[in-house]
Amino acid sequence: MANDSPDLIRKLEPRDRAAVREICCRTAFRNAGSDRFFEDREIHADYWTSYYTDYHPQESWVIEREGEVIGYFFGASDYDHFYRTMARRIVPWGAARALWRLALGRYKKPQTKAYLKHMLLRGAAEAPHVDFKAYPAQYHCNILRKGYGRGYYSQLVLMYLDHLDAIGVKGIHGMITEPAGSAGIWHKFEEMFVDQNDATRSLAFALTEKPTTLMAAVLGDTRPMVNRAWSVPVGNYRKWMTWVRETQNI
Repeated sequence: MANDSPDLIRKLEPRDRAAVREICCRTAFRNAGSDRFFEDREIHADYWTSYYTDYHPQESWVIEREGEVIGYFFGASDYDHFYRTMARRIVPWGAARALWRLALGRYKKPQTKAYLKHMLLRGAAEAPHVDFKAYPAQYHCNILRKGYGRGYYSQLVLMYLDHLDAIGVKGIHGMITEPAGSAGIWHKFEEMFVDQNDATRSLAFALTEKPTTLMAAVLGDTRPMVNRAWSVPVGNYRKWMTWVRETQNI
């Protein structure tokens, strides 16, 4: 149903937990859905959302339309706290449950078994390097298709950058899996920004990458893919995201 009235962007609250977990699963893997790779939605949602909903909600927002949450933005400005919480509280419990359920035969899809095997044996090796001391902040944002076309992604990112400026955080990083070479959409945006603004590449992104065989292992898709990590000063990222907002309406 069409809705031209403004949606509400507000802080994440405990009542939003179920909604953001559902959105996380629905939008995973570029909107393919988490089930395509890993059929255990509970553990998938725990891994990607529980740090923000259960341990550090204060840097996160949701988009609400007529009482329905249609998107979320999770922020984490302190990588050390994020890493400690994931390593001590979230990942061990999730991995133990996944392996126990696998041993009990609860997982029926071959993709699930391939995904777990790949993540346990190859996940860390395929992670690109990031200087987390210099670029400690990160974020995780997903919006349902009904929220597209209103510039919410860039609006939320710019709100987050305002927050980082206010607390004195100078660097931000992120990771994404994309086709190798220049085929990835965010890589294309970087190229467009550099070309149109006569900017140096360091203003847009400092990129590191490692090849990943995840798609081949789980889906049999042998197209070359890479895990890309970008690291950038907050001020430079603001210039790039402002350009994205003004030219791409994302």
